Amino acid sequence: MTPAQFEKNIEPRWKKLERLLTEAEQARPREDVEELPATFRQVCHDLSIAQHRMSPQRLTQKLNALAIRAYRLLERRSAGGGEAFMRLFFVEFPQAVRADWKLFWWCTALFYVPAVLLAALTPAHPEWAMALLGPEGMVQIESMYGEASKPSDYVRDSFGSGFAAFCFYIWNNVSIDFKTFAGGILGGVGALFVLLFNSLYLGAVFGYVHYSGNPLTLYTWVVAHGAPELTGVVISAMAGMRVGWSVLRPGRLTRRDALVLAGRKALPLLIGAAVLTSLAAVLEGFWSPLDMPTEMKFAAGGVCWLLVAAFLMFSGRRQADAA
Repeated sequence: MTPAQFEKNIEPRWKKLERLLTEAEQARPREDVEELPATFRQVCHDLSIAQHRMSPQRLTQKLNALAIRAYRLLERRSAGGGEAFMRLFFVEFPQAVRADWKLFWWCTALFYVPAVLLAALTPAHPEWAMALLGPEGMVQIESMYGEASKPSDYVRDSFGSGFAAFCFYIWNNVSIDFKTFAGGILGGVGALFVLLFNSLYLGAVFGYVHYSGNPLTLYTWVVAHGAPELTGVVISAMAGMRVGWSVLRPGRLTRRDALVLAGRKALPLLIGAAVLTSLAAVLEGFWSPLDMPTEMKFAAGGVCWLLVAAFLMFSGRRQADAA
């Protein structure tokens, strides 16, 4: 076999490896991503043959570069500990959000539009919000955001300390994310239901406060921690909808295999959403109860929203460009 024939025979393999690596590094793997390790081994074998036959340096350098690139990717993906987690959150998570940007904006609209509509209609038709909140919910809202109430007093009376409030908020917030994601197994219907319910409940709270409470107290309380918390809810719905879509349209795979693959793809979204809502719990437990000037609260809230947006837009882009 001539060197030209050898190169022609192995070309499909190294081109396939190159494609699989690019897709994996950009967090956009296809259904055949599981073939990456086997393709990597085949290319390593081709490299050893090329070196043994003293093939052209151009070919051996190409195969060697691909082998090193694949090894680094697989080693990085299989690594454990803090480094793997940091990469998952700061690189893979925002890349996964950007890769499904249409689904992100669809879930965002599905969450915010009903909430805004209900909040706007509640002052004229408060019975809708009252029916959704129930007597206990209305009492709780009035005790936090009433004309003569302070949310910090409610937190102190209910939890006793900021740390106890943080523990409650982190359990409550992260559980919502996992419920939303788990609902995706039912063809996405469960995730959609949890997302819409939280949207309507949020709208009912804001509308009822405008109807019978002090809206400024509410806005200064939620403006900072609302950025990571609400964004986390939307992204957990993304993860659930992706899983649900794999159940409804598995393609050439069995539904079981499609569900497993979709779960792997959605894992960075779920973990990233959980981290965001955990950060929101920190802010809600320790920052939000502080008695500070209104301007400072809104300024801090604006910074939080800008940081979340910048993180999702730009984090991990350097790694994608380097690929």
